[in-house]
Amino acid sequence: MSKVIIQKGNLVLEDRTIQADLVIENGKISAITLEAQPDEDCTVIDATGKMVMPGMIDTHSHVTDPGPYNYREDWRCASRSAAAGGITTIADMPLPSIAVLNKDRVAEKLQVVENSSVVDFALWGGVTPLNIDKLEEMNEAGCIGYKGFMCFATKEYPQITDGYLVEGLKRTKEFGGLIAVHAENAEVADMGCKRFSAEGCTDEARFDDARPWWVEYEAIQRATLFAKVLDAKLMVCHMTITQGAEYLKDLKSKGARIYVETCPHYLLFDHDILREKKAFAKCTPPFRSRENVEKLWGYVLDGTIDTIGSDHGPYADEEKKRQGNFFLEYSGFGGPFTDEEKGQEGDFWKEYCGFGCNDAVMAAMITEGVHKRGLSWNRLASLTSGNAARMFGIYPQKGSLMPGADADLQIIDPDQEWVYDGLKSFSKTKSSKGVYQGMKFTGKVTSTLVRGELVYDGQNILVPDGYGKLVRRKNGI
Repeated sequence: MSKVIIQKGNLVLEDRTIQADLVIENGKISAITLEAQPDEDCTVIDATGKMVMPGMIDTHSHVTDPGPYNYREDWRCASRSAAAGGITTIADMPLPSIAVLNKDRVAEKLQVVENSSVVDFALWGGVTPLNIDKLEEMNEAGCIGYKGFMCFATKEYPQITDGYLVEGLKRTKEFGGLIAVHAENAEVADMGCKRFSAEGCTDEARFDDARPWWVEYEAIQRATLFAKVLDAKLMVCHMTITQGAEYLKDLKSKGARIYVETCPHYLLFDHDILREKKAFAKCTPPFRSRENVEKLWGYVLDGTIDTIGSDHGPYADEEKKRQGNFFLEYSGFGGPFTDEEKGQEGDFWKEYCGFGCNDAVMAAMITEGVHKRGLSWNRLASLTSGNAARMFGIYPQKGSLMPGADADLQIIDPDQEWVYDGLKSFSKTKSSKGVYQGMKFTGKVTSTLVRGELVYDGQNILVPDGYGKLVRRKNGI
């Protein structure tokens, strides 16, 4: 691997931003210097006027591969879309691909990912009542953490009830592991949605009323109580509510080992978007009020929220409007179901939740955070890379621009204006109906490097399928 010099870029370090040259050798960052001298065989990338940041570690992705739903997304396409968005490591959830609940399923998934991904990757395993005794073997097989659904999930991937969640936290604590939860009270959320469906409600924005803020708040309180008394590590996934943020801010100030993730779409859109986009903007937890959106930014800025995840999980357009049944299928699992169980076309309450978005994450955060709300580039780097690396126990190999780290970089033109078009995405599912469609962004990823190799040059993917490597947890922090 030849030497690479990133010249005259604005290097986004943890505590400051400096204009300097970044030197890469053998896939690692070897030096930061004011004026690097290129060798004869050295590759030089001019980053004048651009931001040079650690590549994003996407903490939350749902690639439907391997499995019967890989017509929606596969690793070849998802990783290319990720690279175009500045993502250099994908942490993929254990569904709706094959349910990753034991070491054999880890191996089965790895066979596909290792031959397909163009960026590095980490794998979440599952934590359910079915596999509570398999967590340590999945840790040894390379899993980065363990995801549980406090809401109802599927027959193959059932809800993690309280006793099993407590047992999971005890077991992962023994080897320094991490449990993550989708935090919603199962019965209240489920009954609320069923009631709105039965009543024939046609106002999609009331999804927020069907699964109200306190449904999420109660589950956050319950899960974090368990983690706190056990002194175990816990991540609250895709947190949407300011009440939860304030509660978690207080817990963290008292030393609880809690990590908080949110997603860009909860920082951009409010529940009114559902009236426009309908099921194409449907996700759980649901979009909240505009007041909540604006207040949530305060917890991004003050450090309460640790990480940003995409929650990338596309569906084919036809699936979003005809046969989803969220009560029986979570993200595509389950079935087959009768026509009556599937529901009729146009019943918003029975449509699938989720959408593709991993190539829009960084642009969304730069546009709405950096340019509009004064989010510093250093804080953005922590949110999208450094904090995730620490949480997963892969720092400083990942998540840093300091010498010795993997040369995982994104180079960003902070002022380039562009319009998002899902039909031009590298994602396998190309749609003009997604939540980000037609959005005007300021700030664009122009280059993505993974371990020193230029993977994305602003237009094309330049490495072969299978270039990406598994990232294993090395320590627990």
